Amino acid sequence: MWHTKGRTNFSTMSMRFLRVEQVLTLATGLFDSPDEELWRAFATAIDAEVPEADDLDFKREWWSRSEEIAKDCAAVANAGGGVIIIGIDDGGRDVAAGWAAFEKPQSFDERVQQATASSTAPKLPVVRTRWVPNPENDDTGVAIVAVSRSPQAPHAVVYGRERFGYPVRRSSTTDWLSESEVADRYRSRFDMARSDHDRAEEVHDAARPALDRASAVWVTVALVPSLRGNLTLSEDEEQTAERLTNYWQHEMPLQQDFTSNLNSRVRRKRIVLSSDWRRVVSQYQHHELWLDGSGFASAAIAHGINDAARPWSGVNHSDIEFYVLRLTDLLVKHAVRAGASGDIVLTAQLLPAWDGDSLNEVVTTPDYTRTGQPTRIGIPLLINQVPTPSDDEYAHARRIDGEPGQVTAPLLDIADTPRELVLAVRRLLLDTLAEDGVTTGRLLTENGAIDRMGVLSRRLAETRDWAARRGFEFI
Repeated sequence: MWHTKGRTNFSTMSMRFLRVEQVLTLATGLFDSPDEELWRAFATAIDAEVPEADDLDFKREWWSRSEEIAKDCAAVANAGGGVIIIGIDDGGRDVAAGWAAFEKPQSFDERVQQATASSTAPKLPVVRTRWVPNPENDDTGVAIVAVSRSPQAPHAVVYGRERFGYPVRRSSTTDWLSESEVADRYRSRFDMARSDHDRAEEVHDAARPALDRASAVWVTVALVPSLRGNLTLSEDEEQTAERLTNYWQHEMPLQQDFTSNLNSRVRRKRIVLSSDWRRVVSQYQHHELWLDGSGFASAAIAHGINDAARPWSGVNHSDIEFYVLRLTDLLVKHAVRAGASGDIVLTAQLLPAWDGDSLNEVVTTPDYTRTGQPTRIGIPLLINQVPTPSDDEYAHARRIDGEPGQVTAPLLDIADTPRELVLAVRRLLLDTLAEDGVTTGRLLTENGAIDRMGVLSRRLAETRDWAARRGFEFI
């Protein structure tokens, strides 16, 4: 992963290309490895004559024309994303055959970004570059151009001002998609968008029964990427997921119930983490990290009943915002680590507590549900209710799970930019809490900052420190 002075540093995330990193024998990501580690990996690849593939292209020389940059990058995106390494000769055999280190082109990142922006349609979502200097000659080096998988594929390119087509990597060569292949790619794009929403509901539905709803209010978040990752279910992966999740949760200021470590267990295609793993259901936290980068994260944000004569439960508005931000941040980090990319579908729900009697109650057409379907009634839940609620407030309090809020956002943008993460979570919260009459945020601002006025006084100092470490604007 990310190393700083001998220990792991998880403060930033980067694009991952797991197969390419594996064949290059990298223990870390292409954009996280030190220069010297990358140079050794290139040398090892040359010794082993690593072959080119759909997601790996070796080039001897830098491009002479911007159209060539756009063509090669679009071809990689249309093949599912990958890495172009310039400065390694393929020897005419489509393998890493030898060094061809060259002088660093002037403004080479800007040239790549300009070429892909102006000559591809739709514009490629994420293209990143890195220069790796030659340790024996600072004047030369090797360039990396990494192209993410794209939910908007296929991407066309204007090539030579004469041809408009759809290039694609096929093994070690660049080809052009036929008309029928282009049509198939467009159908796949639209089908994928529809299936992501269905998948988000499946991830939510699979995890909800594991939550202890007895006298506890829960907030849940699910994430599904449009372009899936591919982790391997193993003992090592389970231990890594547990270690990382514990690290990520301890990064954030938490209530006392959340300071204990999470324990993991393996389930089909996912790793389940709970703060009280010996129980059949979780009381405080429950997370399910799927190998494809999807995920579910949840927290019990209120316990107990305020009034035994007329039971109801309450939760602070700022707490809901804070925990949805924390849970979303955790799921975004997992998705990037799994190698997912493209857009993500985020869903969130606020779940009222149940008591023993409510387990057998159903209603068919309550005035507070859209569905009109039989619905289990919980303990009335009110937001920011300090005194005992009035009869009218009590009658209209949330009693059912309701419809999840949902938004779509670009994964790598919100992974890299704290402001974009805050804005996405704010949109998700407003959609989730609309049924409760909430129309504005208290903690998360419309400018993508964290408002100190929405932070409880006992958490102010630690929240300010956390925001500074993560790069959030704190006003």
